[in-house]
Amino acid sequence: MEAILIVLALVALGVGIVVWAVRRKPEPASSNAPLESDTAWNDPVSPANDETPRS
Repeated sequence: MEAILIVLALVALGVGIVVWAVRRKPEPASSNAPLESDTAWNDPVSPANDETPRS
């Protein structure tokens, strides 16, 4: 009889954890946004060895 109570308690604990995890509200989208809006990921890259003479 005690084994059945232990199993039931563990099942109830598992169900409670699953319900708690599913019902949590997601964080606001603003906290996931990058702080810097201009990341320059698509800016043209100039070559490192520029052969043009400078005056």
